[in-house]
Amino acid sequence: MLQHRIVIVGAGISGLTAATSLAMRGHKVLVLEKQAICGGLVNSFVRDGFLFDGGIRATENAGMIKPMLAELGIDLPLLPSKVSLDVEDNIIIADTKESLASYENLLKELYPDSTEDVEKVIKVIGKYDVYMQVLFGSDSPFFKDAKRDLRYFLTTFIFWLFRFLATGAAIMRMQMPMEEFLGKLISNDSLRDIISQHFFKKTPAFFAMSYFSLYPDYFYPKGGVGRIPAALQSRLVELGSEVRTETEVVRLDASRKVLVDAKGNEYAYDKMIWCADLKHLYRITTWDTFPKSKMQKMLKEKERVLASRGAESVFTLFLAVDLPPEYFHAISEGHFFYTPSRKGLGELHRSELASMLDGWETLKRETFYSWLDSFCRLNTYEISIPVLNDSSAAPMGKTGLIASFLFDYELTRRIEAGGWYEEFEKHISSSMIEVLSTSVYPQLKENILFSFSASPLRIERTVGSSEGAIVGWSFEEKIPLDATMLTMKKAIRSPIPDVFRAGQWTASPAGLPTCIMTARMAADMVHAELGGK
Repeated sequence: MLQHRIVIVGAGISGLTAATSLAMRGHKVLVLEKQAICGGLVNSFVRDGFLFDGGIRATENAGMIKPMLAELGIDLPLLPSKVSLDVEDNIIIADTKESLASYENLLKELYPDSTEDVEKVIKVIGKYDVYMQVLFGSDSPFFKDAKRDLRYFLTTFIFWLFRFLATGAAIMRMQMPMEEFLGKLISNDSLRDIISQHFFKKTPAFFAMSYFSLYPDYFYPKGGVGRIPAALQSRLVELGSEVRTETEVVRLDASRKVLVDAKGNEYAYDKMIWCADLKHLYRITTWDTFPKSKMQKMLKEKERVLASRGAESVFTLFLAVDLPPEYFHAISEGHFFYTPSRKGLGELHRSELASMLDGWETLKRETFYSWLDSFCRLNTYEISIPVLNDSSAAPMGKTGLIASFLFDYELTRRIEAGGWYEEFEKHISSSMIEVLSTSVYPQLKENILFSFSASPLRIERTVGSSEGAIVGWSFEEKIPLDATMLTMKKAIRSPIPDVFRAGQWTASPAGLPTCIMTARMAADMVHAELGGK
């Protein structure tokens, strides 16, 4: 059996951040990753010369990522990634604070009978932009060194802390679901949908209403978003630590503090940080020799975790197109939120979806496909065009596109169980191509060189994320951990002795900045418990 002071399970962005942070402080860390490549939902790959991003398509700095890279000694070229918003043929670029006025004009043109409602929404977005600037408008103190940056902590940090606490209080007051908040604010259902339908169901109102302010902060690493975990992995190895890929952890004996992989190898640890799927942790853990009081606490959390579910996943279509980047740049920037119709989804993804699932056994397939075609036609697409950010991302004169929208995991699970998954995959891909070709990209369909897709099922199996979730827990029910922005540190320490956790299943809402923040907190706690200063 191999003995290690620190073992980290999961080499996604949180696992690699925690490991590198610890290695920078002199610790030797072992990271175990079940996939052949690190990164998890932050990954890129090349197919026939086209660069595609398999998870997130770009990222915002959020006062977190650039300071993290700088502290860890990583020099990575980061390119601006401008964002375009388009409903039907009304398009704006959201690259400055002044873009909010353009967004207001766009909505007023689309909904001339709802101008007062539009003004109410814009006023709220503007108000919460101020709070977002407190949270993410400057470098986060999480990546400041108390000795090296003493002057910062004696001056700037004190003012930041007071503003942060005030912002945290405002966030807690805006925890109601965005649908409920917008329902009270505006009366036009289509307007409500256009503002909200590209967010996860019951996203907290604060997060939804403040997201517009993050668009000018988007950037794209040269070579794809996967360059971030690749750079972290290289730095970690350079510091003398180890990453073992294709190593799936299948058992945790919490009493002995021993991990076992699929090949039977055992890894004893002093401290462990779990940065993988939290359901998997509780499914593989045994703790038979613990005192009854400790076992009860662990069993209660296990019950809550296994009974909970992840937020909606996404269906993604990857396209290689025989059209030059200029064709697409004449329409939008490299990150593009596109809605073909001002009508909005209405109840398609709520009551109609729930009704289909309730009556699944008797549902006619043609009824489902009729629903699916409407879903594709009225949805909001997140479209990424890597070559518009990085000119080396596609062969000369050609373009790669990544188009996705939110999609229900349970639908794909039942379709596969029914034996018609391939038929479904072909139909939804064709429907998406048809919608885009008859609206924003008239020349698309006839110039496709090849295409392939990824459903929630594929995400679950490839990345190991329950329900194919990409932002952790569902907002539609109480999450199983006490993990708000103000209680995040409390959630990092698990009830299993000497086991910490970080990543998308540790806090909510969860995105890349949250994964990095929880990783740094977990590293700090482990470092302190091992006698570090």
